[in-house]
Parts: sequence; C-alpha cells; structure tokens
Amino acid sequence: MAKMKVAKKEPTGGVAGQQGQPGRLVPEAERQHMVAEAAYFRALERGFTGGDSVDDWLVAEREIGRLLPSPEQQKEELEAYEKLRLELKRRLTEVRDTINAETIRQVFDKAAARLKEAGEYTADTVDKVAASIEKDIAGAAAKMGPRWEAFTEKSADLFGVWRDRGGMFLARAAGAVGEWLQRSGVKLGQRVYRTGEMAAPGTFECTACGERTELQTPAHLPACGHCQKMEFRRC
Repeated sequence: MAKMKVAKKEPTGGVAGQQGQPGRLVPEAERQHMVAEAAYFRALERGFTGGDSVDDWLVAEREIGRLLPSPEQQKEELEAYEKLRLELKRRLTEVRDTINAETIRQVFDKAAARLKEAGEYTADTVDKVAASIEKDIAGAAAKMGPRWEAFTEKSADLFGVWRDRGGMFLARAAGAVGEWLQRSGVKLGQRVYRTGEMAAPGTFECTACGERTELQTPAHLPACGHCQKMEFRRC
C-alpha cells in the first residue's frame, strides 16, 4: 500500500503536508470507534429492541466505508479526477468568444459523459470527482478577487488555459463561472470539507482545533493530525 507523505505534526495551528497518494485516512482505532458509534445509534433508533447487534455492526462498517474510501478506492478516484481535469482543460481550451453559464455547463457535462462512456470508472466515481471539482471551483470563485491566477490555482488549475485571453474575456468568464455554479446549486462561499473528500491543492484548517493540513497535489483529506476530527475549511 502506498504511504502518504506527512510532515511532522506541529502544535495546534501548525501545518502538516500531504501528497496526492492513497493511504489511511484515519487511524484504525479511530475508524473502529466510528463504526461502534454508528452501530450504537442504529440500535438506539429502535429503542434497543429487536434487530441484531452483528447486523448493526456490519451496516455501520459499510456506512463508514463509504465515508472513508479504501486505499484502492482512493487510487481509482485520484486517477478519475486527473483524467476528468485534463478533459475539462481540453474542452475549455476550445471555448472561444462565446462564454456564458451554458457554455460552462456543456463543457462539464460533456467531459463527465466522455469519462463515463470510456468505461474505466463507474458513473458514481465520475460523479464524485466531478462534485469535488465543482466544490473547489465554488470555493475559489468566492475568493476570486482581482487576480485570475489566484482563482485558477485553487480550482484544480482548470482555467489557466484562459489567462492570456485578455481582461474583457476573463471578466465575462468570471461571471459565467459564478452563474453556472448558482444554476448548478453549488453555493459560493466558504464550504466545509470532510475527511475522505477529494480536494485540489491548498491549505485546510480543522474547524475543531485550527490545525492546518496542506495538500500538495489533489488528494483525499485525512483526519486532522492533531485532534482526529474530520471537518475542514479551505484557507
């Protein structure tokens, strides 16, 4: 199993680095604790009457497994993410004068459809990585500011292909991206990321203790290296 490269843990507020390689997202003891809690709440919901504790545990394991993909699943999702990103960049390069929300929608829909048609990955995997890219774009768009480079760096470097198109085109492009996200139901603003989600490179701050985790390449977010909590915000 490939190992994640993680920098030495620093005190709260420090930064731990991680490369985009599959690995364990949470320690096994913490994973088992999560399974036990999920199984407990299943029994609690039925008032601890009827049912079967073994079934509760097995169902809980599947639920946690969906939240925390295995190293094999991570590898597959990382590969699908990169292929979708490259297909999106290729199609965005072909966009010329007409740039609006519909243009962006067609680019994303066609890129995802092409990856599904290739048959290398399940539709669920493609949809998951597409949602990850959209989430990164939404977060970057909310903090776009005056620099197009700053936006594209935080959105999987998708829109770098447009950086030489001129100010007027980029202004229309910025508006088109924002409108497309709103139409897609993706809210702009600071969004919460959870352990197991894929994200573009950047720094993520634990919402519980403030510890920062830095992704050097696209990767799945691990649990917080300081408190083992699983919610982050992109800095």
